[in-house]
Amino acid sequence: MNHEKVFLGDNLRSCRKRCNLSEREVSKLLHVDITTISKYEHNTRTPDIYMMMRFADVYEVSLDKLVGRN
Repeated sequence: MNHEKVFLGDNLRSCRKRCNLSEREVSKLLHVDITTISKYEHNTRTPDIYMMMRFADVYEVSLDKLVGRN
């Protein structure tokens, strides 16, 4: 098992950039304020499981990928 610390926000940002989306575009797709997306990506707020599923759908990745369990 990999014990390297993984930050969810870093994974969210990486997935967003891979999809060539801005924070504003993601906020519109998920119907949340842009500051919420920013807080998730800067690890100052953690999304609940339902929001995580929405991120996974938008970024077309698994939940495992989002949390760093490749």
